[in-house]
Amino acid sequence: MPAVPRRRFLGLAGSLAGAAALSGLGAASSLAAPDGVLRIGVKALPGALNPLTVSDLVARQVLGAMYESLTTVDANGRILPGLAVAWDASEDARRWRLRLREGVVFHTGRPFTARDVKRSFEAALATEGANFAVLALSKVKGFQALRTRSTQELAGVSVLDEHTVEVICDEPCAIFPFARFNIVDVDAAQQAGPTWFRSMSAGTGPYRLVRAAEGIRIDVEANPQWRGGGVPFNQVSFLATGVGNDGITLFNDSQVDFTFVDTDALRGVIDDPGFKRSLSNVQRMQMRVLALDQRRVKAFTDLRVRQAMSLLIDREAMAERFFRGVATVHKGVVPPALLSNDKLMPLTYDPALAGKLLKDAGFPEGRGMEPFSVAVLPEYRREFVYYVSQWNNAGIPARLVTAPRDEFIARSRRRDYDAFLFGWTATYPDPMNFLDELFTSRSRFNPVGWSNPTYDDLIQQAMAMPDPVRRAEIYKDAERIVMNELPVIPLVVPDYVALRGNVLSDNFITPFGGLNFG
Repeated sequence: MPAVPRRRFLGLAGSLAGAAALSGLGAASSLAAPDGVLRIGVKALPGALNPLTVSDLVARQVLGAMYESLTTVDANGRILPGLAVAWDASEDARRWRLRLREGVVFHTGRPFTARDVKRSFEAALATEGANFAVLALSKVKGFQALRTRSTQELAGVSVLDEHTVEVICDEPCAIFPFARFNIVDVDAAQQAGPTWFRSMSAGTGPYRLVRAAEGIRIDVEANPQWRGGGVPFNQVSFLATGVGNDGITLFNDSQVDFTFVDTDALRGVIDDPGFKRSLSNVQRMQMRVLALDQRRVKAFTDLRVRQAMSLLIDREAMAERFFRGVATVHKGVVPPALLSNDKLMPLTYDPALAGKLLKDAGFPEGRGMEPFSVAVLPEYRREFVYYVSQWNNAGIPARLVTAPRDEFIARSRRRDYDAFLFGWTATYPDPMNFLDELFTSRSRFNPVGWSNPTYDDLIQQAMAMPDPVRRAEIYKDAERIVMNELPVIPLVVPDYVALRGNVLSDNFITPFGGLNFG
């Protein structure tokens, strides 16, 4: 790839958007949705919407309309009661007692009870592969026995009465009630067969499934028995728009009422005055990094090389120019809204120091480094042209490659790339969602297999502290270890930016990438 000087690249980035022809004027009003119908455009619909095996953000967005968890979060990220109305922990956070909401009814018509919580946990663990529920339940007593099919019952979960559940963990778990669990009418699902989720929903959420055309659209309708009362729309349709500018075009033609704006299309939308009244944005509770696989590229094993690659990124300029100011520069791997860590130094832009570090590592001006590829999804190509150009300018032999979404997700999960974009969006508002679930040595979602025994010990200490203020101090020390070793390179985190019709409120997008259907 030919090198592009940084300042010239960032100047070109703004003009590239002009080629997208995204005028927000003259929308075709004849295609407006019927009253009471909301149409949401998503890049691609998951092939299977099984609430027990969900492991990606888009599936979580769709399922959020139909399924509820023990707790929920508001638009500001505060924990609120969900299907649980109260929860109490033992002093060492190994035992939790949850009082459940009464009067809740599943879409199937059956009353929700404490037994359904236990059954949902067991059904999620009985599935193959890793998913959000498996990670959240990994500390519960009996987890391994159930995963290895030695038993069909999760020993650590007891039903005390119709609306009280007790959960016992093999080790401390201070954040247990806050993790995302889709609670399901498992009995009804099993009676309907292994592909039950294609034809019905069995949750307690504000909407219930009407029909699903795989990969094309999913229609849900208002649940008349929802515990929260009336909902703002009689029907919500999720429509696959494709990547790039397709969703914006459909919004402009009044074929969808809401669509997220891809990173590469961001500048064109923000700069177009025709879209001004339709723009909505919220800061993401997300970690966004370049994952470096030290098994595949020998140079990555040298901390000085990793530090040099980080120093060659001007994050402030990217946030201001490429992302038009709707982005956040983090100092670490936890969003600053969750953890304000005064023990971290800002991530600076310093090409001279980067050059010295490369020389000290035995790669003066990149000489001697083996070529490596940086893999991203197509919608992030323009952003990564800048990063790769910066490394090329310093002599680092990086090459940018793109891959279709399904291929990219599958290969990155099995660490089949030299380096790749890795993003992780919080499911609950606690730093543990990042520090434990991504960087402990035993995590199934650890993007590069990094491990540090001291770090693992700190996370264990934090897990034993139900008090969030005391936990925060340990979190800071743990995050500092990650940043000192830099197994991943933090990137700029753009806001969630969307185009929305007048029928939607300002807080329709949550900081966790969800959609506020209540």
